[in-house]
Amino acid sequence: MLILIAAAGALAFRLPRLDQRPMHGDEAVQAVKSGILSSEGHYCYDANEYHGPTLYYFTLPAIWLQTGGDLSRTTDATFRIIPVLFGVGLVLLLLLVGDGLGRPAAVCAAILTAISPAMVYYSRYYIQEMLLVFFTFAVIAFGWRSVRSRRIGWALLAGASLGLMHATKETCIIALGSMAVALILMVAWAKRRKGKPLRGEGSLNRIHVLAAAILAVAVSALFFSSFLANPYGPLDSIRSYVNYLTKAGNRSIHIHPWYYYLQMLLYTKYAPGPWWSEGFILALAVVGFIVAMLKKNDTGGSVWFLRFIAIYTLVMTVAYSVIPYKTPWCLTNFLQGMILLAGVGAVAIVKRVPTLPAKVIACILLAAGAWQLGGQAYRGTFRFYADQRNPYVYAHPNTDVFNLIRRVEELAEVHPKGEDILIKVIAPGSDYWPIPWYLRRFKNVGYWNEVPDDPDAPIIIASTQVEPALKEKLQDEYQVNYYGLRPKVFLLLYVRQDLWDAFLKQRQ
Repeated sequence: MLILIAAAGALAFRLPRLDQRPMHGDEAVQAVKSGILSSEGHYCYDANEYHGPTLYYFTLPAIWLQTGGDLSRTTDATFRIIPVLFGVGLVLLLLLVGDGLGRPAAVCAAILTAISPAMVYYSRYYIQEMLLVFFTFAVIAFGWRSVRSRRIGWALLAGASLGLMHATKETCIIALGSMAVALILMVAWAKRRKGKPLRGEGSLNRIHVLAAAILAVAVSALFFSSFLANPYGPLDSIRSYVNYLTKAGNRSIHIHPWYYYLQMLLYTKYAPGPWWSEGFILALAVVGFIVAMLKKNDTGGSVWFLRFIAIYTLVMTVAYSVIPYKTPWCLTNFLQGMILLAGVGAVAIVKRVPTLPAKVIACILLAAGAWQLGGQAYRGTFRFYADQRNPYVYAHPNTDVFNLIRRVEELAEVHPKGEDILIKVIAPGSDYWPIPWYLRRFKNVGYWNEVPDDPDAPIIIASTQVEPALKEKLQDEYQVNYYGLRPKVFLLLYVRQDLWDAFLKQRQ
């Protein structure tokens, strides 16, 4: 019941005002691809970009239920509801591991999952990450139930989750590698102590493991092949690792030092903004890790399950820290393991303080830490949702994008062609996203990476980088306004003078 209440709280944090934040460029690209799949029934896996197909296919019901498949009538919330549901699902999965973590620890982990600022923020982000975190934990949770019950149904669910992991994002191999390392170390540890790693917990059935593996391959192949429409998709999913391994070491704006994630979680402050920290979770996770490594624990959980989670989380954290290519949403992959350990740590602290008054004080301090996390989650989600002083806001469009799109819509209303008005968007390196997403209702929009020979149009949206070249080629007279795209990145809105005059006349 407490976990279900935590899930309701998680939904309350994640669901409101999904449209208030402008679409990140990555979100907008994913939304457009989902829209193409919905309207045209076409999807083909790209081994170089955009990650796996599960996000698009799981979005189809939301598009159909809201608009009947009409992309032009969708909203940002239509798409963001998908990661919201998977973010809440992370809390519900804890129902399956109460006997592994210990029931009190599972409840604490549910609460921390619900209020973690990073988990809340990226559960409202239309990218693959929250789906990957969910399917990864589903593999662990269903696998644990399979070991405990020796029922093939749980094994098959674990296999299906494994296939969905792979079909979600290529970085699933980091989680799979971490799981493998954890299992190998547990077996070696058990042999050294002349024991069995799951003694008293159940065991793995080889037939069940084989069936799960076959189902995992089938599920992954089904998604990557676009449900058999693209037979080369599964092969491309393997070939993609050449590209992503190369990208991981390339110099780019996404190259960060090894401590980037840990520093973000421990303490961040951009003057004159507020401070941010999930150090409460990290500190409890350290305690939980120590408890997991002890020969016996008093948290009510399984020694072997706790050790698996501890080793798995440590390896994941190290792996993501070592890889130079970093984006902040990737930290949710190992943060979820830290939250599980933090739940164990919170219970261990309360159990090990000796007196009742000390236990009460410990509970009050833990509640205060949780309150502080919840306050940050609210602040980051509903106040600093597109503010660069929020550490989870990364290369994000600012709210001036809404002003630009609103002005374009107002101009189209006074133009004889309405939404058929000609709009030209010009920016080097296609650096105009999420503008294509917000112009999806307009039927006559063109995009250029450099100034075309004939740039004139009733409306031109151009990067400031091309301003000198654009002015040289324009034949008509224009009214020009500046709009912010991202910090230090601006767009120019050129409105042909006759359209501008008509717009002013209508307003008067």
